[in-house]
Amino acid sequence: MPAYGRAERLEALRSLLMQYDVTTADRLAAELGVSVRTAQRDLAALRDRGLPIEGERGRGGGIRLEPGWSLGRVHLNRSEALGLLLSLSIAEKIKSPLLLGDLRSITRKVASAFAPSQATRIRTLRSRILVGEPASNVVMQAYESPGALVTSILLEAFWKCRLASIRYRDREGNVTERVIEAQCFYYNVPVWYVLAWDHLRNDVRFFRIDRIEHATMSGTQFQLRPARIFSSAGEPEARPV
Repeated sequence: MPAYGRAERLEALRSLLMQYDVTTADRLAAELGVSVRTAQRDLAALRDRGLPIEGERGRGGGIRLEPGWSLGRVHLNRSEALGLLLSLSIAEKIKSPLLLGDLRSITRKVASAFAPSQATRIRTLRSRILVGEPASNVVMQAYESPGALVTSILLEAFWKCRLASIRYRDREGNVTERVIEAQCFYYNVPVWYVLAWDHLRNDVRFFRIDRIEHATMSGTQFQLRPARIFSSAGEPEARPV
């Protein structure tokens, strides 16, 4: 085990915390080649520097980073991390004429910087985002920017796999209450849809997010359904990000 200086040891400790969903002071001390007491002092020092470390009291208590995603010295919550990668991936997918080569490189570097367990979760989320053709002129004539509260609730329901209750206004202006599984997001630039399993119709349905007037997330989780039933509902050209 190499001998670390204090600064190097703190950086090594931060890297170890990123690798594990949960670990212990004993395990961290063994990997760093220090005493448990030293490891605990270093954990306290990282907390003082703002790293969000959670831990149970006692030598054998579980230690982990607060649920979120860490990139270098920046700690991102799930929504921020997903938003960052999706923004890069979508910009690449729609063939932005500016900096396309750089976007590919940046996306790879950002994705590779996440801890392995986090990267696996992000890949799963990205597979549930489909990008199709740009929205038609007919769609754009009635398009409105969706509300920030609705979009944040839907995003949380999406990555937590929780049922959402929505109040939806269709193109004729009829309003219905629905319970949906936000299985996928679907993007026809610049219009976002929730591609969901609709409990009212017991089938796959598209819900344009700017037409969702209200949304709440329940505590009930849903299971991901076969991807093919959702990918086949969209345009043949649509692909995951």
